[in-house]
Amino acid sequence: MKIIDISVPLNETLPVFPGDPPLVLAQQGGAFAVSSLSLASHSGTHLDLPGHLGLDGPSVVDLPLEQMIGPCQVWDLSEHRGPIDEALLARRPEPVGPKVLLRTGNSRLWQEKTFCADYQALTADGAAWLISRGVRLIGIDYLSIEAPSGDGTVHRLLLEAGLIILEGLDLRGVSAGSYELICLPLKLASCDGAPCRAVLRSL
Repeated sequence: MKIIDISVPLNETLPVFPGDPPLVLAQQGGAFAVSSLSLASHSGTHLDLPGHLGLDGPSVVDLPLEQMIGPCQVWDLSEHRGPIDEALLARRPEPVGPKVLLRTGNSRLWQEKTFCADYQALTADGAAWLISRGVRLIGIDYLSIEAPSGDGTVHRLLLEAGLIILEGLDLRGVSAGSYELICLPLKLASCDGAPCRAVLRSL
């Protein structure tokens, strides 16, 4: 059995989405080493929940963990350049389960120390296609599933349909195929999302 960590390390060199507060990690002095941590709920590998757009929905505390654990598919789109639209997704095999992770060229952007706006993102028709195929969790390998120029339409389509959005994955070491996803968010009393640790286990 192989376990692959697909989370990004939380440190002060981690890029953040424009407008989000930076991550600050500081060591406190004293007899025992204690670090203080300040970060946005959408730092690094994280979930988006309906409250992110002001929609009604579960908080992180109320989230059924069954939605975060179980079989998933990784689709390798890393050779594609440009938006992730319906036409591209329709060339993939039909989803065999409710969890899909998109491995794109974005994973290379984690090597950069500043935010890169030129990342691959899902389009509205791509989101609608995923919804129509019964996907309930969609993951992508950068800080947002929607283009930085987007107005929230892609997020809204997915979240209103009940999908969980898993952003900020590092899929550089992952091949296309079937895995078990184990993703546990911090148990924050938050309705917009939370950082999480995500791993894949080979089936």
